[in-house]
Amino acid sequence: MSTVTLQPVDENLLPRLLDLAAADTEPHEVMPSLPGAPRWTDARRAAFREYHRPADGAAYAVLVDGQLVGAARITPAEAPGAVQANIWLGRSARGKGYSTEALRLLIDEARTHGAHALIAETHVSNVAAVAALRTLGAMIWEDPDTGSVHATLRVGQD
Repeated sequence: MSTVTLQPVDENLLPRLLDLAAADTEPHEVMPSLPGAPRWTDARRAAFREYHRPADGAAYAVLVDGQLVGAARITPAEAPGAVQANIWLGRSARGKGYSTEALRLLIDEARTHGAHALIAETHVSNVAAVAALRTLGAMIWEDPDTGSVHATLRVGQD
């Protein structure tokens, strides 16, 4: 059985994380979309670095048996006491249950940051993310018009 861990992203780890993202994902899978052709341009690489240095919250590398496979982050959400969660894995690490384990660890981090709820957004096409959220007991709302999935998970006491 593999061991999934989170490691805080620092300036030494960030270049390796960007290399993984550029080699094993599309930009829209790992950060908010930017205008222009959907490829790893210099502008997208710069945006990636900034996105994985959140001013508020925390960014983590997702490791499996010590190997870098993706990233996770929590940032303050609009709702009081809630954090927004984001997780991505490289294509080669998908479908192995790692995202569920990373989400469990991110829930623990959210508690450490004093959060009472974790909010996540994805799309119905991201079957693994939706399954991970359901497995961990999230309340899920799907928007039939857009395919957006909104999830809320209680992680602490009010």
